[in-house]
Formats: sequence, C-alpha cells, structure tokens
Amino acid sequence: MTEPASRLHGSAAQRKLQAASLAAADSVRDTPGAVFAARVAGTDDPDRLGWDRIAATLRDERAITFRMIPVDACPDIEQRLAEIGCEITWWDVFDGPRDTIGATCDDLLAAARDDLVPLLPPASAQDAFYERVQGFMAGRGVAPCPAQVLSGEAGPAALAVLADPADGSIAATAFSYFPYNRHSPHRATAWAGVVAVREVMRGGGVGIRVNAPVLRAAVKDLGAERVQEYARTTNLASCRMIERCGLRLRRDVRSNIAQPDGARRFTR
Repeated sequence: MTEPASRLHGSAAQRKLQAASLAAADSVRDTPGAVFAARVAGTDDPDRLGWDRIAATLRDERAITFRMIPVDACPDIEQRLAEIGCEITWWDVFDGPRDTIGATCDDLLAAARDDLVPLLPPASAQDAFYERVQGFMAGRGVAPCPAQVLSGEAGPAALAVLADPADGSIAATAFSYFPYNRHSPHRATAWAGVVAVREVMRGGGVGIRVNAPVLRAAVKDLGAERVQEYARTTNLASCRMIERCGLRLRRDVRSNIAQPDGARRFTR
C-alpha cells in the first residue's frame, strides 16, 4: 500500500513511521497479534506477534505501540524492552459500549452552538484539506495520521474538525477508526484520539465538542461495538474530557508506545 510521501505529515521520523505503517497495512490486517496503528507499528498480543519481530521493529523503526496489554503482563514487557535498550511509560485506557457512548454523545451535542462550526473536506483540493488538518495536529504536539487514514481510504474512519466561522481557521480536531484485525478480541472496537484544540480555547469544553461527534459516528455510522481512547495518567484534563463522553477507565489494561531509551517522545 505505497502512497505519495506528500500525504504524510510531521517530522522526518514521523513520516518514515507513517510510510512504513501504510506499506505494511495489508500484511498487518492479516497477522495475528499485529495492530494497524497508522502512525506507527503496533501489537495487542506481543507473544503472538513475536518478540523477534518486535525487537526488529524497534531497531529499524524505533517505535512500536503496545495496545490493550493486561496490567499483570506489563512488568514482563518492561523487562523485555529494557533488555534491548528500550522503554515504555504506560497510558490509561478508557472505553465504553455502543449504547452508552451513543446516548451520552447525543446529549452532549443536543444544544446547538454556532461559535464553532464543522469543517468538511471540499469536493476538490481534498489533499490540501487533510494537509491543513495534519498541520494543525502537529502544531499542537500531536503526531498526525496519514491522509490516507484520515480520509477513510485505508478503512472506515470518522474525522471531526471544528472551525471558527469568522475566518474558517481550525479550532479543534478528533478522529476514530478500526485498528484491530480479524484475529483480535478487539476487532469490533474503534479507537479514537488525536484530539487537538487551539491553545486559547482549551479548558472551555471544546475538546468534548470535537470528541463527541467522532465517538457518535464510530458507534452509529461505522458500527463499532465499543470505542476506546488513551490518555497519559497525569493528563487530568484529557481524562476528564474522555469520561464526559461516556468512556470509563479500564483498570485491567494499559497501552502506549515503546521507544529506545532516551528517544524523543513520539506524541504529546
């Protein structure tokens, strides 16, 4: 699944990872233990995927995401990573069922407001639209997804973009898609994330307003049975925002990206 480099975005290292993820997409969709994480290689069952492959990925690509890892398996993964000079700091996992998310997000979005409006890709110049969205994400410290993933070309997806109606400038973004393959117990679960909000608008509920339509679309339009999001444990604002949208903290699993010791953090 080779694509033009112009549809990737971010640092040179991030674009390299996106290109590798897209190139391996077809294989990943059919490999037990593999996850199509779009921005980076991934696994939701490292033993099934194989530690030789994980070590090779970390050597060649310098990042791999571990998703939905049981808490009691985390220490062993940390030890295995340390043995090859890599580390991981776990993030919290939040998720919820279709009905709860749908009802919660319907309530959140029921009150109409016109201070921000949805921004949709134009009939023409769609690449420019997605590049603009990617640039907004990157400018907020969020590693962007490839345009092929944001647009739904790589599989069912939902993208929400809110804009200032006065000038059309982007105010916030959020995104959801299906990362897990047919071998995974999470195959009917959508992932949501890359929530980015303009700095001056943070703390005013804009994150909820952009996250809720993506979650609602995941369960009502894409057919997800559950939706999950991740947040750094110390990022209390993100955790509260996610919970307001109907997801609940999972205390039995953790997720995040492993990288070589001392590497620059992949995303905020």
